[in-house]
Amino acid sequence: MIRFSIPYPADRHKKSAWMQRYGMNAYYSGKHWTYRSQDSRYWHALVWEQMAKARIPKRVLEVPVEIWFRWNDGLDIDNHAAMGKMIVDGMKGYLLKDDKPKYVKGVHHVYQTDVNEKKRNAIIVEIREA
Repeated sequence: MIRFSIPYPADRHKKSAWMQRYGMNAYYSGKHWTYRSQDSRYWHALVWEQMAKARIPKRVLEVPVEIWFRWNDGLDIDNHAAMGKMIVDGMKGYLLKDDKPKYVKGVHHVYQTDVNEKKRNAIIVEIREA
């Protein structure tokens, strides 16, 4: 299993604004394509930065995987779809060859339940062999 985390903004108000900007509701309401493009570039850079920070070697996995997201932000679980997509896309070229069914067999969104995880102000991302 490969595991890394993506920190939420530390300030409560900044975290709330961040979640509103990247939550599914922002996209569902018709966010302009230029902002979606900016968001994609932001998340791609953030994901690569956090994988490097976690000392995950840059190597494309040869086995199919499942990706688990552990959220700790108070949003409805289905509101994480856009962020999850951008995180998966951000792993392409670093850990994933592509996100086609041949390479990614499943994506799971759950809330953090472990007491130690709940104390972290971060999204936890796990990549497991399928």
